[in-house]
Amino acid sequence: MTQQQEETYIEVWGDTVSPRHLLYSIIMGVGFATSVFLGGRWLLRALGTDEQMVGSYSLLIGIGACIVVAVVCARFFKPKRVLVENEYGASSRESAMDAMEAEVGPIGDPDTFPPAVLEEVKMLGLYDDFKRRFEQNEAKNREEEG
Repeated sequence: MTQQQEETYIEVWGDTVSPRHLLYSIIMGVGFATSVFLGGRWLLRALGTDEQMVGSYSLLIGIGACIVVAVVCARFFKPKRVLVENEYGASSRESAMDAMEAEVGPIGDPDTFPPAVLEEVKMLGLYDDFKRRFEQNEAKNREEEG
């Protein structure tokens, strides 16, 4: 894909995805999980597992394979979210932070976020906003205490 061609994204279950990456993920999931499920069924029968349990155990093995594929696909195909500024700019960010704090409580220090979350916050350009809000909350707490 050249830089002149812009990829079209679709929305699936409230998230923005690349149709091409979604197709690759589905193919990987179906191919790997089905192979592991059938291989597990064959192996369990070869090991002499009780025939009534073979189906259940192979299903668990197949579900495990689905989880592995989900983790691999999440690593290969990074999020496609794009932060778009509107004419309200910083004030809309402030109101969004107010809404988050009203729902979950004060925003903590972004440097203590899990590494994956911190990376995404920085990638979206929101790190400074979170840090500023945290420092405002800290200053407010010191004023109330002192």
